Amino acid sequence: MLNNQVAKAVRVALAFGAASTAAFSASAMAAEGAEKVERIEVTGSRIKRTDMEGANPVQILSRDDLVASGIGNVGDILQEIPSVAGAGTNASVNNGGSGAVRVSLRGLGSSRTLVLLNGRRMVASGSGANSSVDLSTIPTAIIKRVEILKDGASAIYGSDAIGGVVNVITRDDFEGFEATASYDASTHGGDGETKSYDFTVGLTSDKGSVVASAYYVQQGSQSSGDRDWSKFSLDMDHTGELTKGGSSAPPWGRYNGIDGSIAGEDCSSFTHGAANGPGQSDPSDFSNPTGYDCWDWDKDTYNFAPVNFHLTPAERYGVFVQSNYEFSDHVRFFSEVSLNRRISDTKLAPLPLAPLAFFGVTDANYSADNYYNQQFGPKDRNGNSVEISDWRRRMVETGGRDTQFRVDTVRAVVGFEGDINDDWGYEVSYIFGSSDSTTKREGGVNFEKVSQAVGPSFQDVDGSIVCGTVDNPIPGCTSLNVFGIPGTDTQVTQEMLDFISFEAHDFGSNEQQIISGSVFGSAFELPAGSLGMAFGLEHREEKGGDFPDALIALGITSGSSRQETSGSYTVDEAYAEFNVPLLYDAPFAKVLELDLAIRYSDYDTFGDTTNHKVGIKWSPMDGLMFRGTSSTAFRAPSTSDLFSGASDNSPEVSDPCATNPTSFCIADGVPAAGFEPIGDQLSSTLGGNPDLQPEEADIFTVGVVYSPEFVDGLSFTIDYWDIELENAISSVGEQLILNKCAESGTYCDQITRYTSGILAGNSSDIDNRNINVGGVESSGYDFNVAYATDTSIGSLSASLDATYYDDYTITQADGSTLQNAGYYRRNSGDGNFPEWKTNLNVSLSQENWSATYALRYIGEVEENFTNIDPEDLADVNSSFRTEAVNIGGVLDSYDVIRTVDSQVIHNVRFSYFLDNYTATVGINNLLDEDPPYAATGFNDNTDPRTYNTTGRHIFLTLNAKF
Repeated sequence: MLNNQVAKAVRVALAFGAASTAAFSASAMAAEGAEKVERIEVTGSRIKRTDMEGANPVQILSRDDLVASGIGNVGDILQEIPSVAGAGTNASVNNGGSGAVRVSLRGLGSSRTLVLLNGRRMVASGSGANSSVDLSTIPTAIIKRVEILKDGASAIYGSDAIGGVVNVITRDDFEGFEATASYDASTHGGDGETKSYDFTVGLTSDKGSVVASAYYVQQGSQSSGDRDWSKFSLDMDHTGELTKGGSSAPPWGRYNGIDGSIAGEDCSSFTHGAANGPGQSDPSDFSNPTGYDCWDWDKDTYNFAPVNFHLTPAERYGVFVQSNYEFSDHVRFFSEVSLNRRISDTKLAPLPLAPLAFFGVTDANYSADNYYNQQFGPKDRNGNSVEISDWRRRMVETGGRDTQFRVDTVRAVVGFEGDINDDWGYEVSYIFGSSDSTTKREGGVNFEKVSQAVGPSFQDVDGSIVCGTVDNPIPGCTSLNVFGIPGTDTQVTQEMLDFISFEAHDFGSNEQQIISGSVFGSAFELPAGSLGMAFGLEHREEKGGDFPDALIALGITSGSSRQETSGSYTVDEAYAEFNVPLLYDAPFAKVLELDLAIRYSDYDTFGDTTNHKVGIKWSPMDGLMFRGTSSTAFRAPSTSDLFSGASDNSPEVSDPCATNPTSFCIADGVPAAGFEPIGDQLSSTLGGNPDLQPEEADIFTVGVVYSPEFVDGLSFTIDYWDIELENAISSVGEQLILNKCAESGTYCDQITRYTSGILAGNSSDIDNRNINVGGVESSGYDFNVAYATDTSIGSLSASLDATYYDDYTITQADGSTLQNAGYYRRNSGDGNFPEWKTNLNVSLSQENWSATYALRYIGEVEENFTNIDPEDLADVNSSFRTEAVNIGGVLDSYDVIRTVDSQVIHNVRFSYFLDNYTATVGINNLLDEDPPYAATGFNDNTDPRTYNTTGRHIFLTLNAKF
């Protein structure tokens, strides 16, 4: 038997074991004949093989899974699998989003998740100098399946494969014509309406094939004001009370530091001595003119929430063409070409024009000689106009701050492959990928012009208001009046807006070129089978650029200032992989095989690195398999990590030096009595570092797959993973810089403070540029239970996927640790790490219909949402807990920690098949579950990166195939 062709094919299959949850059976191979056994390259290996069950833990999403979900974006589908956590972005991220969809396996971030298309790298895509792939550039129409390798794979693929690999496999074998149309909308008035269309055609001959696909998707918006849970910015205190929050820059103005009597009341006893315009009893309404009044936070804040998107609109379209042609058994040509365009929008509330308090602009004081200040501005005790240094006005007349992103992504692959002889094959290929972006931002202001507009002005003989003085007028300037009431004749005029406003135009790019060659095959026969090998060389070049608008780069606008980013790097790599069959059909070893891989990488930026992987697969009996891997992995610094120009950031942080200044604070320039903070958001500077070294990781996995013979169709899988990441590319973090300055004097040199005036002591900037610092230790378990059987009413299948996070410990710059497992860490940027995430799918089908129920469970998490003084400890809500905060070894305060509730989403769908036609109707979020409230949620009082925020949606999909 060992000499016949079928047995040899089986031995080859066992020798070439790879990674998946599916396998080809020996009986099927025997039926087809050994000459028809197809060897394919599966995720986690460069060796082409037949058996897909191996040492690496891999999850597969089939095309049926993708189509039946009703989700038109593969990135959104991937974000719902349990092994994804942390802070990936999607279309529900408005503030800080761009419409891009990125996935974060193991919660390690999208830059540590490698995305492949047919086993080959894709170019990063986004606004420029990006470090990860935008999954929205991959249309679902071209996808055959998606393989998710939940293991490190740098020895196989090189940089970035620390959290895992997402490998999208396309429909290269499609023949015929297929058209699909889908419509999706919420049950809340039909908002978020999405329409998608795609067409695919495939032609084959004896020598080759061509598959071409085109698609178009139009995604509508949803606004925060259209949902009860998001139409206000909600604040929670340590007693558990929720209040409607808002901004201290309202449309009716706020003018601080004026010692005056307003409307017969003495405001000098108020903290700011503030004079304000019309107040409001409800932050959603500012049409309650009560005359000028003293500042009342409960009444006079502006509700900025309703204007924002909580589902950003987008338009995506493109084409994909894949072809191959066989000249002979030894030479086969293949190619892939794709072109994609994404146009997406974000919308924020109108600009809070507060030059000093919000932007640190010190030369935009409202002049006492400004005509409008004299006529309508607040007065001092003697009735005189005064110069106002801290003035704030929400510019609602602009309608909001709108940003439009347009990203064009192009990718081309050409190559040749073939058989060298019966045992060996080869492949050579060239890949070119590029993305170019333009970003248009509206609703901002030029502070140089604001300074002119609020400076001295006068009324000329014609009754016109002229900037400057009678002796020195400023040509082309329009004086600004912020003292009127929006919606009336006294509001800010369009002419005023046109003078101070500007439209920013940013440009960005990414470019990738790869030349690679490999040989693979069976080296020789061992007693247990053939020794499989693969060897290869690869040369890769990466370029990235981000070119901000000239005014943005000058730092004179309300937009976050940043400098140009431009840079590139090259890497040359060599790799080898071996599959060693040790035992076959032996006692207690139906199969025992070893996988070995090593990769050498030489970068022109930091030098070289070598990574390896060892995997073992042992099947002691039919239906039972043990598997494990041990590997090293790395992530090379990206173009943005290395070359990113200095940019402004506005993190939500608190400065402990404000209320309880230590000796270190005072030495850093803080007044001994402390200071009143500007607000919750401080300014910091981010930027690249060309001296960065690569991140390094040690990864270990072990698992068991069991399919009991006594229950047909039942299988169990459990895998344990452990990842230790060192030399992380990150930054110290603004909050840690502030804390350590107060506690020990460390990092005080990275804080720039105001030294005089009403802002004295406040931080004007925190230097938080990239460095190699700290690391991550992550471990947990993946579970899968699957069952399929035939019943009297149809074929029944069920599967349960779950991930449990046992540990996710971040080592910070000072050596202290932060536990993320079971936490939502929005302020640190790490994201959401529920201990449990689970997906359940149950499907029943007959020849012409199928029905599916799906459940998605996201476990509860804790969040550090506020900090209190020790005297307030007794008032803490009994459902919260506290942790002591020590500054300089002395009890300073308590962190209050609350639980963010879990979320359970139910989805149902029904498909009907008639000849060549399929109709599917479904409801996602059947019970219209709202996302849980998160006190630290930056967008819509929750975490749109993790939870379903769009409510109940109904979709209809029609498909025709010929």
